[in-house]
Amino acid sequence: MRRTLCALTALLAAGCSSGPDDVLDAWKAAGESPSAFSDVGEKLPGGKCHAGKVSGLDATVCVFDSKEKAKEAEDAGWKLVGNAVGSSVASGKTVLVIADPRKEDPSGRRINTLVKAYQKETR
Repeated sequence: MRRTLCALTALLAAGCSSGPDDVLDAWKAAGESPSAFSDVGEKLPGGKCHAGKVSGLDATVCVFDSKEKAKEAEDAGWKLVGNAVGSSVASGKTVLVIADPRKEDPSGRRINTLVKAYQKETR
């Protein structure tokens, strides 16, 4: 009984939120090639952010304390995209900012695939 209670407590503490590693794993499962992501601090206000490259695109994943804070930060993500083609998407307690400054994905299909895999993982 004690083991069951400890395991249940650990599961509750972990919650259902996904972090950057879960997103990277989802992209790998979708056949994409993410690089190692590094801690970049608070690129979006209130978030704990990690950035790297995935299949040639610049990506930043930020984790927030709540779904509401993530949704509020979604607009700020567009500043990271800048003049490039990209997206800023909140899902669950996370925000994905993806940009294609080198124009490696002219059709936008890769961005679309990455966003869908991210959303599936973070809902």
